[in-house]
Amino acid sequence: MSFFAELRRRNVIRMAGLYLIGSWLIVQVADTVLPMFGAPMWLPRSLVILLAIGFLPALAFAWIFELTPDGIKRDEEVEPGQSIAPKTAQRMNRLIVAALVLAVIYFGVDKFVFAPQRDAASVAQTSEPIRAPDAAPSLTDVVKKVTDKSIAVLPFENLSEDKANGFFADGIQDQILTSLAQIADLKVISRTSTQKYASRPENLSQIARELGVAHILEGSVQKSGNQVRINVQLIEADSDSHLWAKTYDRKLDDIFVMQSEVAQEIADSLQARLTGAERTALTTPPTENPAAYEVWLKARTLQLGSPYDEENNDRIVETLQRVVQLDPNFAAAWAHLASQGLWIYWSGFDASPERLAAARAALDRATALDPEAPEVQMTQAQYLYTGERDFKAASTILNRLKQRLPNDADIWFRAATAERRLDQFDESVADFARARSLNPNDARTLGEYGITLYALRRFNEAEQVLDAALELQPDDPSLLAMKLYNAWEMYGIEGGANLLASVQSDDVSILALRGTQALFERDYTAASGLFRRALAGKEQARSPIEFAGYLPGDVGLQLVLAFSEQRNDASATAKDLYRQVQSRARSVLATEQPNPNIAAAWHAALGWAEAGLGQRESSIRNAQRATELIPEAGDAFEGPTWVYYLAQTYALNGNADHAIPLLEHLLQIPSGVTREFLRLDPTWDAIRDDPRFQNLLKEAGHD
Repeated sequence: MSFFAELRRRNVIRMAGLYLIGSWLIVQVADTVLPMFGAPMWLPRSLVILLAIGFLPALAFAWIFELTPDGIKRDEEVEPGQSIAPKTAQRMNRLIVAALVLAVIYFGVDKFVFAPQRDAASVAQTSEPIRAPDAAPSLTDVVKKVTDKSIAVLPFENLSEDKANGFFADGIQDQILTSLAQIADLKVISRTSTQKYASRPENLSQIARELGVAHILEGSVQKSGNQVRINVQLIEADSDSHLWAKTYDRKLDDIFVMQSEVAQEIADSLQARLTGAERTALTTPPTENPAAYEVWLKARTLQLGSPYDEENNDRIVETLQRVVQLDPNFAAAWAHLASQGLWIYWSGFDASPERLAAARAALDRATALDPEAPEVQMTQAQYLYTGERDFKAASTILNRLKQRLPNDADIWFRAATAERRLDQFDESVADFARARSLNPNDARTLGEYGITLYALRRFNEAEQVLDAALELQPDDPSLLAMKLYNAWEMYGIEGGANLLASVQSDDVSILALRGTQALFERDYTAASGLFRRALAGKEQARSPIEFAGYLPGDVGLQLVLAFSEQRNDASATAKDLYRQVQSRARSVLATEQPNPNIAAAWHAALGWAEAGLGQRESSIRNAQRATELIPEAGDAFEGPTWVYYLAQTYALNGNADHAIPLLEHLLQIPSGVTREFLRLDPTWDAIRDDPRFQNLLKEAGHD
């Protein structure tokens, strides 16, 4: 008898199948049930190890022994005529079939019943309800709910002799944090909020309170050639006690495995429950190419820089291009390359069709490599948002990602920006609050959150959020501009004066804000002088309010200076300035503009300039074109901006019949247009005496 036939006769093959199917069922049930009882993470892993160890002994048992009516006997002791091995085989076949049926039933129940419940529970544990809060929470409110399963990863100290390896330490910190953020059962603070702290600070408990976490991870990195040493320690912040510490010595080739080990050991220490998908994500390297991974770490460090730094944006693109040259199958790198290109396109640094096409090509490559990767799906949402303006489709993807990666602040931030364009302002405010809780030290999140609250005319809440942002970046011109607009609403013209008096700076952006304050005070001589000084500066920052932030700062400055000079009876100077803007806008619009947001901004600016030049029909036509490019029906957040500029253009032309109905509409929707602002801004003076305009102001209590 052949060896294979003997295996079949002794039911060894059936034993192997039955053992494997049964073991799989045991592991799956344990993975679902044990976390309900708070079992430690090592228990299911130990179970898998024990079952694996038992496989060969089970096969050996089936080979050596046989089940008989008299009990278990060694195979050689059973006479061929007395063997009941065929009957045992039939019983084992039935058991295998039953086990397979149970496996199929379990798979179906787990996929369609348990999995949705787990996802919902994960989101419920880590996020606020999707509703509009009664008030925007203060920073204290955001961080006071500290859970035991919460952690912040501080910047890793670079101990390498070559200090140029600082990017490597930053990159390792980023990758460990990224791994932890994939675990839904943990609350993980974004890297943007931790980078301002020292590697080994003395005030850990204070930092933990600021970030709203119970634990801090500190670390250091030392790289020499192909050798890497990483020291990490997990600290309970309140007691300053070290829960766990370890030193890893690895070759650069094994760096990802080390990062995965760190993340899993931290999860074990915090007793976090990992799903099967999360375990897989932690142990799957993004690339098998160590050289590509090292350049990838450098790119991730560069991405910490300001998104408004054009040179840094170019460096990021160049570095990511090197990554995909080293490893053309690096899906995450392709996704980030596409994302960076989309930002450059959207922000106006390069709004060319070629830039958008290059981003699309990189996204297509990433999608072909790994369509289910979170980075790829997030970039797909970004492309829908920026490249196709399909905010609904982008929001659908982002809402799915919120369930998969509830610790990713960027997902919540992007979801909030999409929702406000869909007129889902309650959801947007809630998602901004969630993004803030995960990234409390991110001025960008706070700034956009504040702008959204301002558009909703929730000025008290906007003030709290903008103050928190200015604590982080006290000289940020965009934040100061938003704070000034909000101060006018809350405290009137005196409030704006008091705010500007507290700012000790002659930066060009501050000069421009002081000029606007003087304009609102009807001190046109002072306003003109301040606007001229601002224009003489080397660089004018873009305002998030003027032309929705799409145009260079000097365009808006030229227009307000021209308006102020008109009031100073310097009509020749004013016309020269208006013609400069007109010429510049026509030159830009003479070429195809693939980004309709930027085109709308130029049309609105051209409309204002032509109104100043007395070219009424052309000015109205351009202002209307802006509303056609970004219609309110398709963009509830930005669309009203261009309706406002259309109303203003009508007013500059003295056309109250068309301007006032538009203002009445804007005052009924989230738009940022307020009666107080209409009262202060002199660009409305041409229709100010109209009884209908006066009625708008009287409704605010201004007689």
